Amino acid sequence: MIFVEMVAAVVTVVFVALPAGGVIGRNSFVGVRTRATMQDAAAWRRGHQAAVLPTSVAAGGVIVLGMTAAVTGRPNDVSAVILCAAVLLAGGLWSVAAAQRAVRKAPDASR
Repeated sequence: MIFVEMVAAVVTVVFVALPAGGVIGRNSFVGVRTRATMQDAAAWRRGHQAAVLPTSVAAGGVIVLGMTAAVTGRPNDVSAVILCAAVLLAGGLWSVAAAQRAVRKAPDASR
């Protein structure tokens, strides 16, 4: 089960990095989708650029925790799986907050 968490961590980083790089535009399926980030293409990209660091830190934590669990022979340990899920959730919340902050701090082009 811990390997599923590790794959989810990598996929999450990819789904934040691609919009940050402009590869994936605004959509209903992938990325940090909040009212602020969905305003326009610039807000979408700016928000994702800000979310890359927190997402990557959380994913790195999950990879380290997952590898530690695997190496110690406990890849299905419930506490390790829950801890990895909590780290992913915390990283997601941190990423959303960073994206929101980046969009709100940017000058509004329509004013």
